[in-house]
Amino acid sequence: MPRDTYSPRYDLVALFIILASFGLRYWFVASGQLNLVQDEAQYWDWIRRPQLSYYSKGPLIAWVITLWTQVFGNTELGVRFGSVLGMTGILAALYVGVSRVWREYRMAVFVLFAAATMPLLNGLGILATTDCPLIFFWTVAFFALAAATRNEPDRAVTKWPFVVLGACMAFGILAKYMMLAFFGLALIHAIILQCRGQLPERFWSRFLLASVAGSALGLAPIVLWNTDNGWVAYKHVAKLSAGVGNGTGFALRPGPFFEMLGAQIGLLAPWWLAFILVGTGAALRKAWIGPVGRFDAGYRRDLMTLLYFWPLWGLITAKALFSKVEANWTAAAFMAGAILAGMALKNWWDAPKRRTRGRAILAGTALFLTLAIYVSPLLPLPGNLNPTMRLKGWADLGVKVDELMRSEFDDPSRVFAMSDNYGFTSELAFYIPGQPITFCTWTEDRRMNQYDLWPTPVDGKLGWDAIMVRKRFRNSPVPELDKMFESVSEPIFYESSFHGGEGRRFTLILCKGFTGYWPKRGLGEF
Repeated sequence: MPRDTYSPRYDLVALFIILASFGLRYWFVASGQLNLVQDEAQYWDWIRRPQLSYYSKGPLIAWVITLWTQVFGNTELGVRFGSVLGMTGILAALYVGVSRVWREYRMAVFVLFAAATMPLLNGLGILATTDCPLIFFWTVAFFALAAATRNEPDRAVTKWPFVVLGACMAFGILAKYMMLAFFGLALIHAIILQCRGQLPERFWSRFLLASVAGSALGLAPIVLWNTDNGWVAYKHVAKLSAGVGNGTGFALRPGPFFEMLGAQIGLLAPWWLAFILVGTGAALRKAWIGPVGRFDAGYRRDLMTLLYFWPLWGLITAKALFSKVEANWTAAAFMAGAILAGMALKNWWDAPKRRTRGRAILAGTALFLTLAIYVSPLLPLPGNLNPTMRLKGWADLGVKVDELMRSEFDDPSRVFAMSDNYGFTSELAFYIPGQPITFCTWTEDRRMNQYDLWPTPVDGKLGWDAIMVRKRFRNSPVPELDKMFESVSEPIFYESSFHGGEGRRFTLILCKGFTGYWPKRGLGEF
């Protein structure tokens, strides 16, 4: 198969895209365009109680946040800088992998452009999520596997791709359990190549050793933590994987499925999904009937890319037809999606009759809508139409709660903040001045969360006062709150602000005289 000829200008273009993308994300975070997402605040709260693992995720995200808050302090930039830098690493890994491992130098630029303008990947480069480190190690492992399975004549495979693969398995699992799916896909990929006679000698022993050892290292702290905590993380994952859990039995869910499909189209961007479909058709023609015995770079590239996108993305998206799924569960597949899109983009771009105007329109549209992601918080949209509204007003809420603590209670030093929602609890912890320890009460039906495994106000706060924060404006009484405190105020409705504009709405309740009663549920409430 003919190869691209290397040119230093490809590296220069790639460096510009990577640095420009980094600069845009850094500006967005450093300038405080949005408050923390609830999960981000929760991950930050984890670092104040270091553990081997946590209720819903492994410990890597807490380690990353710990590192950068040591540099930037307990600020939004400190929490998010790991993702700003991590997405830079993902883009660099994609470019280096395509250009150096596959030696597709020109195509690497198109793949990089597709990845740098995908909405989901831009979002993960801003927010402190577990998906960003997962995708980084997934991408590096992908190209390590590509190098490890190469059976080129007169070119022996060294041990280093397997070492990298094992390390990525370990750190990827510490980021998110989804990394275990990489091993399953790698196994299928290797079996197909084995049947085609396209594996190098000693592959299986090295591959299994690296994969199993890496997985064991990644799982070790998670398993140890779970043995001391009733295996709650695995029960939590099992509950999420099982479905909706509403007890109504099997039923098709066309509405949620189309919502999921629409979310996926938006996260990929419609034009990149179109290019993925075109790239899939071209790749299938090559990967469906591959050569036997001899090395064929195009067949291996197309087979691997298809395998790492469609099964993961397609199955999770289709699962929405039967049970509840979250839009970001497909995130690991976006790396291969960017490759498929880049492959098709290169062929479209290089078409003999392609006009410069068409190229400029496509590139300009992708860039314009990517920039629109970053300026969207500034748009004067009404709250019900603004997707960033749920990230606005947390800092103002923290100031308001602090003001109430100082003005409505006899001793502000003996007042704690709480909520019946783990995300609200963690936002209060981050944004109340002084960043106090906060608590999540189990007064409503909800799933268990990390706060239920930590000490409650029962330990040392008898007789204290509290402020409870609830979602939106709510008049309904809080179950058991009157048993927890000697007196409870009427709801206080508070509409927060953000940079002078509209923020989220909250209900605040002033509670006096903690009685020592704290509602609890069994560890089976997942």
